[in-house]
Amino acid sequence: MPAKAWIDGAIVPLDEARVPVTDRGFLWGDHVFEIIRAEGRFLCDGDAHLARLARSASLVRMAPPDLAVIARAIAATVVAAAAGAPPSSASVRIVWTRGDARGLAPSTAGAGRLVITVEPLAATTVTSGVSLGIVHGARASLVPAAAKSGNYLASVLALAAAADAGADDALLVDAEGNVLETATANLFVVDAAGVTTPSGALLPGITAARVAQLLGEAGHTIDTAPVSLERARNATELFVTSARRGPVPVVALDGAPRETGAVTRAATVAYARWLERCAEGRDSPPLAYTEH
Repeated sequence: MPAKAWIDGAIVPLDEARVPVTDRGFLWGDHVFEIIRAEGRFLCDGDAHLARLARSASLVRMAPPDLAVIARAIAATVVAAAAGAPPSSASVRIVWTRGDARGLAPSTAGAGRLVITVEPLAATTVTSGVSLGIVHGARASLVPAAAKSGNYLASVLALAAAADAGADDALLVDAEGNVLETATANLFVVDAAGVTTPSGALLPGITAARVAQLLGEAGHTIDTAPVSLERARNATELFVTSARRGPVPVVALDGAPRETGAVTRAATVAYARWLERCAEGRDSPPLAYTEH
């Protein structure tokens, strides 16, 4: 499956894709984005991801994207990437920028720009386990935490700090000593109280919501509440979720090894079965491809 990109209405090989250096997303991270998992002709939780894209644009006072146009563009790009190849798992990234710059003020921006990339998922996915390094300091600033914006420098620096500690990802801890999320994923904490996802200044995850639903259907109690770092350290299980990887066990926290428990395994199995339903079109409508 060759990687493809959609830019300004044209589909090109990913390694040939270019955006103007005047694009505000390139210059200042002035964009919002989503990453959606595709299984064959179906987007897994596609409607929820596109709705969050629109919410993110509203939160950062950006012109609303036309979701119908984006859906058709995604379909065309996925079909182009899959041409001549059997259906497979893919990572679909949708980027909506404020357009070309005429000055720093948002009011001087041009028309919005849509960029879509489609890549085979297997080459970019690690699901066996992740180690977390603790990084103090939330990502919250003038950019709302609930907006999935392109302003990712804080995450880049958090990942660098985690790598310095020998970890794969960074577990962010706020000023009150509560864990939030990682630089790349949402966190689940399992202990005697049940299964808890942290609340606070973080991005609510589409995949996290799906996994919570699946665990709830299996009889687990799911809660969203502040989670202290001490509670996370003492939890019987920790796992993270993201669209690319689904549920992934945390195998180390701050250098201390951790076991993969029954709830994490149940989440992994339930999500894999849900992906099978997605691939068969039982949970997602097919991509509506239109020649352009």
